[in-house]
Amino acid sequence: MDDDLLAADCAMPELTEPRLALFTLSEAHELLDVLHHFGAAEHDWGAQARHFAAELAARVPSRDA
Repeated sequence: MDDDLLAADCAMPELTEPRLALFTLSEAHELLDVLHHFGAAEHDWGAQARHFAAELAARVPSRDA
């Protein structure tokens, strides 16, 4: 896995509002995009990303809906 992904400048910003209990539809689609990106790699992380992308896609309405 690239060390770039763990770099300090990739840290999440401080939250100013409480988190929702569930992802919004937009957040779910953004996460699905990230999982598809990492799922393109042929290594263990890629396999896990493909698995979770499929699980998320089965639970989230499509963008076209």
